[in-house]
Amino acid sequence: MNRRGFISKLGAAAGAMAIMPLLEACGQNAQPPAAATKPAAQPTAATSGGAAPQTGGAPQPTAASQPAQQPAASGPVKRGGQLNVVVQNDWVTLDPLFNSAEPNGTNMIYGEWVRWDKDDKGQWGPQPEMLAEWDLKPDVVTFKLQKGITFHDGTPWDAKAAKWNLDRMIFEPTSRMKAYWGGVDVSKEDQAALKEAQGKAAAGFDYTSKVVEAVGDDTVRIHFTAPMAPLLPVLSNAIMYPNPISPDSFKKQGRDGFGRNPVGAGPYRFVEWKSGQSVLLERNPNYWKKAPDGQALPYIDKILYRLIIDDSARLLELRSGSVHFMELVQGKDIGGIKNEPNLTYQESTTSANQYRLVFDSANANSPFKKSLKLRQAFLTALDREAMAKTLGFGYGFGRKYLLPKGSFAYDDSEQLPFYWYDKAKAEALVKEAIAEDKSLAGPDGKVAIDFLVVDRAVDKAQSEMIKQMAEQVGFTVSIEVLERATLNNRVLKQPGQQGGDFMVTSVRNPVTPDDPDLQWRNFFHTKSYYTAHLADERFDKLIDAGATTYDQEQRKKIYFDLTKLAYDDPWYGYLWQQNWNWTYSKKLQNFKEPLTNRWMFTECWLSS
Repeated sequence: MNRRGFISKLGAAAGAMAIMPLLEACGQNAQPPAAATKPAAQPTAATSGGAAPQTGGAPQPTAASQPAQQPAASGPVKRGGQLNVVVQNDWVTLDPLFNSAEPNGTNMIYGEWVRWDKDDKGQWGPQPEMLAEWDLKPDVVTFKLQKGITFHDGTPWDAKAAKWNLDRMIFEPTSRMKAYWGGVDVSKEDQAALKEAQGKAAAGFDYTSKVVEAVGDDTVRIHFTAPMAPLLPVLSNAIMYPNPISPDSFKKQGRDGFGRNPVGAGPYRFVEWKSGQSVLLERNPNYWKKAPDGQALPYIDKILYRLIIDDSARLLELRSGSVHFMELVQGKDIGGIKNEPNLTYQESTTSANQYRLVFDSANANSPFKKSLKLRQAFLTALDREAMAKTLGFGYGFGRKYLLPKGSFAYDDSEQLPFYWYDKAKAEALVKEAIAEDKSLAGPDGKVAIDFLVVDRAVDKAQSEMIKQMAEQVGFTVSIEVLERATLNNRVLKQPGQQGGDFMVTSVRNPVTPDDPDLQWRNFFHTKSYYTAHLADERFDKLIDAGATTYDQEQRKKIYFDLTKLAYDDPWYGYLWQQNWNWTYSKKLQNFKEPLTNRWMFTECWLSS
C-alpha cells in the first residue's frame, strides 16, 4: 500500500478524536500521535480497594500543512542573526539516547526519523523526514531513507548508518528506548557477541544485529514477532528523543566524548556547551532541506540556549529584549503577556503539561510501599480543582487519568474509576492503615512522609499545598527541594540500575493525545526508566498486549483495563494540567507550533 493509501485507511474517527481540545486538567513527557487501527486481513501500512471509585486512536496521519491559528509571519525573510533562547532545565548529556533532562539544543543538532506535523484542521500525523517512506507489516517493517543527507562530519546517511542507530537503540543495555522494542525478533541473534558488546557499552556500544537488516544503500528492514502498533510515534518520541547520530563520530569519541561533542544531521551544528550555563549552535551550511526560494535552510546563523531555572527571571529576560523565546509562562503571567505589544503568546490545544505524583514502589522503608491504603489516602486528600485554580490562575484544570482527552483510549464517559478529593475518606483510610500496622505512625500518631520536589516555582508552591492538604488527614510532610538534574539522578531508574530510594515526588510531564502505549510503557513497564520503579508483570502483560495488535477496539479495552489496575494499585497520582504555551519576541517570525518542548527554528527568521 502506498503512503497516500495508508493515510486514507487509518480512520477519520481516530483523527477527529486526536484534535479534541484538552478541556480537562492542564500539564514532563509529551508524545506524538500514532497509527493503530484495525487493518485488513494482511496488515500493511506505508507512509512517508481504596477511595470509592468516582464515575463520571490514534490520530490520523495527514498531509503536512501550516498549523491552524498559526501567527502569520510579517515582512520578507531575513537571513542571519543570533536567536537567544532561555531554557529551564540543565543538560546532562547531548547524546539523545541517554538524555533525561533538557532536550532543546539537541533537537536542532539532530535530524528526525519521522516528522509530526499539524494540518489546517488541527490533526497531527507522521510525515517523511530522514525516512522517506515506510511499509509496516506485522512481521517486518521496511524503511526507505531520504537521499542526499550527510552528518555534520561528512558521514553519509545510508542504510549502514540507519542500521547502526537502530541496533544501538534496541540493544544498548542502558538505552532509554529499550522498553519500546520488545516485539523485535531476537531469535537469530548471536547471544555471545551481544553480551560482549553490551559489556563494552560504557565506552561505546557497537553491535551488528540480525533483526535489523541493511538492504542496499537506502533501505532498512526490521523483523518482528508481532505487530508494533506505536512504531512511528516511538521513532519521533518527544519523550525519548531517538534522533539518529553520526556512527563514525560516536565510534571515534566514545560515549562520554560524544555526549559533550555531538554530531548529527540537523539544521545546526554544535559549537559549545558551558555546563550549567548555555549551549551554542551554528548554522549547518550543508543542511539537506531547502527554503521555498531554493536556497539553503536554516535562515538564522546561530542559536544560544541559556539556562535560567527561575520562571520570573526567564520572563524578565524576555521582556527586556535580551532573549527572543521562552516556553511555559505561568498562569499568573499569561494575561499580562497577551497585552504586551512586543511579544507573541501562543498556546496549544493538543499539548499540555500534566502535574503528577509518583510513589516509589521499590523503597521497602516507605510507608507508601508498606500500605496501599496510605497511597489511596494521600491521593484522596488532594483537592485538584483548588490546585489548578490557585496554581494555574484560570489556565489549569483538574486531572483524572493518565491519558488526556483526545486519546482514542480515553474514557469519554468517565465511568472508569479515578481519585478525587474526599477529605473524610482520606482521614478514614489513614486511620485504617495505622490500625493495621501501628509502626506506620510516629509518636504524634501521624504518618511521616518525605516529599522530593523539583526547584521550580510552581512545583514548590504545589508542594506546599499538598503538604497542607495531606497534613489535614493524618500525615506530616517534610519537603526537600532539588534542582531537576539532581532530582532525576536521585529518582530515575536507568536500565540495569535500581534507582534511588524515595517516598513520593512530583513530576511535570508533557502529554498529547498520542498513541497510549508511549505513556503507559514509559511510566508503568518494568523495562521503563521512569520514577515509580515498577516491576509488575500485571502491568507488563497488558502494556505489551496493547502494543502488539492493530485492532484499535481491542487496544482500547486493554488500556481501560490498565486504567482500572492503576486505580486499584496506584503508584501515580494525576493532579492538574495546563495547556502548553510559548512566548516570543515579535522579531521571531514563522514559529510553528511544535509538540510540547520540541521547538523547531529551521524555518524561522529574525526581523529587524
